[in-house]
Amino acid sequence: MEFEQAVAELDALVRTLEREGDERALLLLELVDAIHRPALRLLAEGEFDQPIARSVLAMYDLAPVDDRVLVEEALDQVRPYIHSHGGEVELLDLNDGVVRLRMSGACHGCAASAMTLRRGIEAALRERYPGFKEVLAEEPEGEPPPQLLQIENARRPEFVEVDARELAPGELGATEAGGVPLVLANVGGEIYAFKNGCPVDGMPLEGGRLTDAVIVCPWHNCAYDARSGKRLDEEGEGLTVVPVAMNDGAVSVAVNVV
Repeated sequence: MEFEQAVAELDALVRTLEREGDERALLLLELVDAIHRPALRLLAEGEFDQPIARSVLAMYDLAPVDDRVLVEEALDQVRPYIHSHGGEVELLDLNDGVVRLRMSGACHGCAASAMTLRRGIEAALRERYPGFKEVLAEEPEGEPPPQLLQIENARRPEFVEVDARELAPGELGATEAGGVPLVLANVGGEIYAFKNGCPVDGMPLEGGRLTDAVIVCPWHNCAYDARSGKRLDEEGEGLTVVPVAMNDGAVSVAVNVV
């Protein structure tokens, strides 16, 4: 589409939305301005290597995105899960596709840490970082910080097996473990588990949609990341993540830590 045509069509669309009283028109313009104005100022000043300028150039495939940025974006996908169990992950080094991390907090030293690295972090890196080869996890130096030792109710996960044999890729399924209702999501053959209830009002999620890696609530059309539970469509409480372990096709969950 030519530049002048695109400008004219955007203007017409915004005017239509304004006439219809749709406040998204103003929000759309504000967001475009907030993203592009600081980047254009830096580009006009010749500051092409500034992160904001490079980010906008990368949006239009005009500049490559720094590998560390891609890795941090991938880690941001799984940090809500790690934080929910009192842990943290830190990027230490990146060299020729090898990502060196430090896991700390309640995640360090427990089975959930290895499971998180294998399933969550590696899956996110494969998706977001094309040059990814492997993850190397380092032991935290010294004793964990006192504030991490004092996490209330920090417990080692106790895994119990659940039946997910009939759950095909791209499907949601409901089950129960230890008296806790769960919803399972099969994302490309990997199983993720959450407490079965939309944070809006607790209504069950079975009957909702799983599109790619997004769970859509059947009652409110809320959208959640099927790997981290993070709310995607707007700010709000995410799904309660339940740790999952997979071994030779068997699926186990640890409801005692949620």
